[in-house]
Amino acid sequence: MIRCRFPAVHVGRSRTLSVYAAAAMLPGVVLAAVATSAPNAAAREPDHECATAHASPLSPQPNEDQRDYRARLHSFATGEGVKVAVIDTGVEPHDQLRNLSGGADLVAPEDPEPHRDCDLHGTVVAGVIASHDIGIAPRAEIYAVRQTSAHYRKEKEESTTGSLDTLAQAIDDAADAGARIINVSVVSCVPPDVAAQVDTSRLDGALAHAENSGALVIAASGNASSGGCEMGDRVFPADSPTVLSVSAQADSHELADYSLNSAEGPQLAAQGFVPLALNPAGGWADGKEGADGTAQFHGTSFAAPVVSGTAALLAQRFPNDSPAALRDRLKDAAQPGHGFIDPLTVLTHVESASGIDTRAMAIEPAEENASCAPQRSSWVLGGLVLSLAAWAAWRGMRPKS
Repeated sequence: MIRCRFPAVHVGRSRTLSVYAAAAMLPGVVLAAVATSAPNAAAREPDHECATAHASPLSPQPNEDQRDYRARLHSFATGEGVKVAVIDTGVEPHDQLRNLSGGADLVAPEDPEPHRDCDLHGTVVAGVIASHDIGIAPRAEIYAVRQTSAHYRKEKEESTTGSLDTLAQAIDDAADAGARIINVSVVSCVPPDVAAQVDTSRLDGALAHAENSGALVIAASGNASSGGCEMGDRVFPADSPTVLSVSAQADSHELADYSLNSAEGPQLAAQGFVPLALNPAGGWADGKEGADGTAQFHGTSFAAPVVSGTAALLAQRFPNDSPAALRDRLKDAAQPGHGFIDPLTVLTHVESASGIDTRAMAIEPAEENASCAPQRSSWVLGGLVLSLAAWAAWRGMRPKS
């Protein structure tokens, strides 16, 4: 197997080619992407103290509308029998994750711990997909691949773990393990004047392998932030032709101002705010603790798993669909414009890539509204926390859709 090597690329903006966890509220997850000829070099124990969740006393308390929405959604599919790979910072065991397995650990391969999440990122992503109470696909299997971490550094190097090469290895591992959906909420942002110099053949090969193995890859589009991605950057793997790129929505009509688009323009978008998430230490969390207070869970990192969870439902319902067919179903059911995704609309959509008429199986939503997709998505994700308004009043914050 060919190992590609490229050096750190210094640019006019004084930043190197880096992999970023695509979460606006997690500036600490800035991951150097210097591939080496020995990508499996051992990583030490965390060089920095692990991130700390801000524990919440709340737990999901769905109201009648929210219970009705989830009942309708899960009358079509629950994700049962579908393996969803989460290529991220690791996924901690949690009583809300009823079907969790572990794959490769490219952070510490000499002593693999794919179920250790030092960054408070991969566990939140996995919870959006498959947590029992608020996950889109609560019966899906989560296959954890620890690909990167801001809290580990490579031996004899200053860069943090994670590279395009290890991302390619992670995708290969997920495809070989039989994953039907691969969620990537860590991305590599490359200035356009540098992108042509980057050898992506290893990553391209892994993405082709995933496609040929029947795995649909879904990736965050990236967040524009100080020291992170910038508007106009090429974003890998989101810009790859077989990858569904997911942006974060601000409201029913607009994308979040930090949300990047793929090189081909907007593909799909979903709610990027998780008011209540899985706490890796157990229970629930409403943000990450930091020097400036509690940072809420915002970002395209958390929009991508909404689409991945929805894709898992489709994969259960249409088990013979190819990745291309699943992509078509998602795009066909998305709202025009920015491609906002509502899981129930996707599952009840009449048009199908295989030509099957699903009208006889579809359950009409209780309320018809041209701009209701973001509201419905919030029912599946954060709306289960009493209500967003009540939760925000308790926390002294204004809810964001």
